[in-house]
Amino acid sequence: MTDRVLIVDDEPIIRKGLKGFIDWELHGLQLEGDCANGVEALELIQTKPIDILITDIKMPLMDGLQLTQKALQVNPDMKVVLISSYNEFDYVREGMKYGAVDYLLKPSLEAGELIIVLDRCKVMLQKQRQQVVERQIYSEHVHKLERKRLEQEIIRWLVTEQAKMRFTDIFGETTEAYVCAFGVLDGLEEWQELYGKLHISIIYEEIQACFYDQIPQGSAPILAGEGIFMIFPQEGDTELILEQLKSRIESDLHVSITLGFCVEQADEWLERGLKKSREASVRRFYEGAGKSFKWKDSTSYTFKPSPESIPLHRILDMIREARDTATVLECFVSRWKKSKNPPDQVKNEAYELLCALAYSFGDAKLLADTRDRILHSETLDGLIETINGLVDEMKHPGFLVSTDRGQGGQLINNAIDYIKSRFTDELTLQEVADFIHVSKSYFSNLFKKHTGQNFIDYVIDLRLHEAKRLLLMKEYKIYEVAEKSGFNDVKYFSRLFKKITQMTPVEYRDKHDRKV
Repeated sequence: MTDRVLIVDDEPIIRKGLKGFIDWELHGLQLEGDCANGVEALELIQTKPIDILITDIKMPLMDGLQLTQKALQVNPDMKVVLISSYNEFDYVREGMKYGAVDYLLKPSLEAGELIIVLDRCKVMLQKQRQQVVERQIYSEHVHKLERKRLEQEIIRWLVTEQAKMRFTDIFGETTEAYVCAFGVLDGLEEWQELYGKLHISIIYEEIQACFYDQIPQGSAPILAGEGIFMIFPQEGDTELILEQLKSRIESDLHVSITLGFCVEQADEWLERGLKKSREASVRRFYEGAGKSFKWKDSTSYTFKPSPESIPLHRILDMIREARDTATVLECFVSRWKKSKNPPDQVKNEAYELLCALAYSFGDAKLLADTRDRILHSETLDGLIETINGLVDEMKHPGFLVSTDRGQGGQLINNAIDYIKSRFTDELTLQEVADFIHVSKSYFSNLFKKHTGQNFIDYVIDLRLHEAKRLLLMKEYKIYEVAEKSGFNDVKYFSRLFKKITQMTPVEYRDKHDRKV
């Protein structure tokens, strides 16, 4: 960093001589200017950042000692070098008391002597800056630890039904109201299918990091399997702040997120804020993903179970009467859009409908493993798309292979052999399903039933096992290990590796080196 220097002397010839005395740029210095008296110099110091002040002691209007005292009030970190034509020790002593670094005599001053003093000033400035950085890092670390502590406290309070906590119990009486925002990732099933469950937890941790980086106060506990609960003091335009945070998350992480939010008074219960913000986020089901929803106390969005749920036997009657699957589907879709019943109720009814359709197609066992797909539908449009896909599969039962015929185990064995031969490539669920000639959804369910794992989680386990083997060979750099084991992103590989092993790849290699 280049330090900025100001020269102050009432003698023009001295100022000119000092300016040309040394090569300022060569010594990492920038000559910011020169002044004829203390008053002029102080005005400049108040408007421009000066790091080193070289000033004569005896000057009209304001002498060097007065200037030193006032300049250090403006910038306490400034380094002052006093110069004079005489051995004025009383003045020197006074100047040192104010905070001057050194004192030089003009008649005997040489370039080397000035350079030594200036270098000492630079070292002192550098140490001060480093201390500022270290204090800031320490302060941020302490602040982060406190926020992490609050996270765990909030989670503990939320899972302990007896523990009723108000916002003031957690954050103190620092503000009148708090914003509660509940965030859920959009396209969660697709993310899990592509990258596995651990990747989802990493994304939520990155969302949390964005929150802490952008919102200076508050906490953001991750609620496993649900979403992230963000709480912060209400200051300024709440909707604008949330929109800026949402935009930051989506642009930095390349994800889509839905937010539900509310504003609660500081003396209200924390659980109330969570309930309202979570309830607001459920509006995604009918209104679409990737939006922000403010909690509204209105019947339009306070979902109430309908007493008119259609039982399975009645659905079967409707199918027999209609003799047309499309007509029955349209009837239910129209009903769901009009009623706006709670999403879980709609999904349960959708599953009953599919069970009835499967029965009517002659094989009620076809839907044994599809309930999760229905229940995980994030929007009504997504639910309808899933239903249509499953109905198409029912219409073509030859495309499915029933485990009742004893072929399921052999199919998975064939799939596993194929996966093990290709796991370091960009392997997809669809590719393996095509290889064993079954539908993607059927293979996904069958694989999980036989292995106890999702397809991508199984592939990730193989890749991590290979990564560990390559790390112990000591022949490859970390990014090469990542590539050779099937991870295209070394940063993601390192985070995933640490999340599973509690060690970075380097730490894992070093630990096993010591055991050899």
